[in-house]
This record gives sequence, structure tokens and C-alpha cells, in this order.
Amino acid sequence: MRFHICGGGSIGSMLGWHMQQALSPQDALSIIVKPYQLKQIKFPRSPSISLRKPQEPPGIVGGFQVELLDERLKDVPDIAVQKALKESQRKDIVTHPPYGHISSLFVTTKAHASNPAIDALVRANRISPSTTVVLLTNGMGVYEHVVDTLFKDPATRPHFILATNTHGASLQGWFDVIHAAKGRIHYAVVPDPLGRNQHLDQASEVTKRATSPWPLLFRPESDPFYSLHRTVSLLDSLSFRLNITREPIQHLHHRLVLKLITNCCINPLTALKSCKNGELLKDDEAMKTIRLVCEEAAQVLDRKFVEDEKQAVALAQSTLAGESLQLLRAPSAEELEAEVIRVARLTSENWSSMQQDVYKKKPTEIEFLNGHLTRLGQLYGVSTPVNDELAERIRQLSRNVMLGS
Repeated sequence: MRFHICGGGSIGSMLGWHMQQALSPQDALSIIVKPYQLKQIKFPRSPSISLRKPQEPPGIVGGFQVELLDERLKDVPDIAVQKALKESQRKDIVTHPPYGHISSLFVTTKAHASNPAIDALVRANRISPSTTVVLLTNGMGVYEHVVDTLFKDPATRPHFILATNTHGASLQGWFDVIHAAKGRIHYAVVPDPLGRNQHLDQASEVTKRATSPWPLLFRPESDPFYSLHRTVSLLDSLSFRLNITREPIQHLHHRLVLKLITNCCINPLTALKSCKNGELLKDDEAMKTIRLVCEEAAQVLDRKFVEDEKQAVALAQSTLAGESLQLLRAPSAEELEAEVIRVARLTSENWSSMQQDVYKKKPTEIEFLNGHLTRLGQLYGVSTPVNDELAERIRQLSRNVMLGS
């Protein structure tokens, strides 16, 4: 089976480097990039990923293919892109279109780029209900946005896996990644609204007990859950390399919520103050803002938890799994603030991704961080003025930077 990674950034490159080495000889890997990125990719001969760890020489892995997110060359106005594409195809660096159906797709793009990327693949008829989509993106609301805009009908929806990452990685160039800090990846299979993937729980136990990294290969490729089982099996086989852990969806959702509120505080504040994460701990104004955002978030999450409990009672009387992701519990404002401080201390010498986006004049993920918290507040009737102001200040800063003012 061929596995695809959409996004050749730091996380996509890190994941691809490990995946290519873990795949069985019968499997293959393709990495999907945008046409304009071909100008920046410098492969000496064939596609390869270089990964370096602190105090270690780089390791280079090849043998994968590169595909284009949009294969329509005539729609790309940039002459340099057209030249790079033709040169890449001449050297067999880029696989020639048309491309086929995608069985397993790991999305590692920026949050705001995920929906357009998946939409492009859907329009190209590359994604079907038998596809498994792994969302390894920052922020929250990506899954809900994708489902609401592209897959409203559960019967035609692909399988989804949500994941969160704490590995520290950065790019020195395209497919040249530094794995600076080892973290963890947690993931969970999203329950099918029609209850069709509940059997995966039993299969998961088989995977845990088996010594082979591929215990689920007995499922025929014609099985609609084949790609889901193969993707879960691949992730589990990477557990030693990347500290990958599978957990129930509610546990992962709680983890995502804590990370969301942490990023709602650290990311915009470091971008506005143009400072490293740890410097916020010495800034009285920043600490006051963090406390207020955590208080607002706690009120929103408490209200969501109450509504989730009502929904759980209703679902218990039906055979459906439900559409929304439910909270395991509602964290307190004190717990949220403690988590923000813990992460700021742990990553004190790091520049946040939002600070780097602003610095590099790139779009930020504000709509999937503070913007998502705003939408949750509106949904549950809780005002979030401090959070909203932070979001608006980042939007204004981003506009000014883009315009060069």
C-alpha cells in the first residue's frame, strides 16, 4: 500500500524520514508538495530527506516519490515554477501525473492550509470513503471544518485519525530537517457517526499483543477498513522511533484542549512582543493576560462539558456514535494556567510558530487557536473579550506585516 504525506515542512519531513525506514518492502511513500515549492527543493539526484539530531551526523533517506498537490501546470502562472517543474520531471524527481487514489493520507500542513489541500485532493477524485486521513496539525477545529465543508454525509466520509505532536523540529531547507527535541505523538481514531469502526477496539488489542509490526495484514484490500487498520498498524510500528501512543478519543480531545489554550496564550503574546516563550514568564502584563484568557477558556469549557453530558445521554439511547468530540472533563482556570506556565518553562528558549510566521510574513494559525476559542464561546453563550482582543491584534499585526507597514 502507498502512504501519502501532504506537507513537506518540518513535521512532514521528520515523519517521512521515519516512515520510509519503517515501511515493509511491499509498501511505498509519496510526499505531496505545492508547485511553487519546487523552486526551493534542491535534490542532488533523487528525492531524499536529511534529518539531523543534536550532536549527531545527518541521516539521509531516499526511495520515496514527490507528487504535486495541483497537477495542472497550465494554471500555474509563475514561469520559474513551470521551469522547476519541467526540470524536476526531466530528472524524475517529481512523479508524473495523473496520480491515483490515496489510501492513507497524513496531513502535516499548517492548520489554515489543511482544508484547501484536502479539498484539492477531493476534487481530483483522490480521496474516497475507504481513505484514511490523519490530521497532524496545530490548533483545533480543523477536523470539524473539513467534515462540515467537505464530508457532511457520514456515509461518504473517509476514516479520520486525530493526532497531536510535541516533537521539536525545524527546517534548514526543504526536506532538510533538524529534530531538535524529542517529544511524543498521541493519536486516536475518530468514532464513525454510524458506528462502523467500533470493531477497531478489538483489533487494537490484537495489535498490542502481537510481536509483528504488521499484525493486521490478514484483512483483504477490498475491505473498506483495510487502510484504517494499515494506518493504525504503521503508527504503532513507529511507537519506538517517535514515542507514538494510541489512546481513546476523549483522552486525546482533552490533550488537544490543553494544548489549544496553551497556544492561545503563548503564540499570540510572543508574536506581539516578538520574544521567546520563556520571556513571557517575566512579563507582568503577559502573565495577567494569560490568567484572564485561562479564566475565559475555563468558563467556555465548563459550558461545553455540560452540553456534552446532555448529548451523551441522548446518544446512549441510540446506536449512533455522535458527530462532535466530547470533553473528558472540564479543566479549571488554575489547571489551564499551570499548563501554560509549564510549557513556557519547558520551551523557554523556543520561538513560537506564530512569532515565526509573523517574522517571516506568513499567514498565522490564529483562526484555529484563539479564533476557535471565540467560536466555542459564541456557540455556548460565553463571552471571551480578552481572547478576542488578542486574536484581533494578531490579525492586525499580520495585515501590517504583509503590507510592509
